[in-house]
Amino acid sequence: MKEEEIKNLTKPKTIRKKRVWEAIETKVECQDGKITLELPIKTVSEANCFEGWKQKYGRHKDQQRILSLYLYPLKSKIKLPCKISLTRLAPNELDTFDNLPMSFKYIVDAICSIITGEYRPGKADSDKRISISCDQVKSKIWGIKVEITF
Repeated sequence: MKEEEIKNLTKPKTIRKKRVWEAIETKVECQDGKITLELPIKTVSEANCFEGWKQKYGRHKDQQRILSLYLYPLKSKIKLPCKISLTRLAPNELDTFDNLPMSFKYIVDAICSIITGEYRPGKADSDKRISISCDQVKSKIWGIKVEITF
């Protein structure tokens, strides 16, 4: 055997463990003129994410499904104009100018589609009656907090 083959046989194999992430518990609060949702959605920057299209598509659909599940029953209580405040909870922080808004891209699309009833791509989040703000908080657990004030 060659020397390289012997080194490859004796080299220990490294086994990578998948990182398990903790998520917040789901909480929904309805008050007069305000709805607050805390959801176990993991957000990553879509601008700096180098994944296969299936992983991205799956994450986007999961985000949209979770939001639809909790927000659609409350649709009748929300009145326009409204303000949507999104807070990202995660162990690491993103760049506030570029990456933070990009991490909420599909979440904003889903929320605006439910509120306005406009499901054509690119139409719902351009409604002038909806204002959106983003923030982030360093946390040991992953999730998002959505506050809709109307």
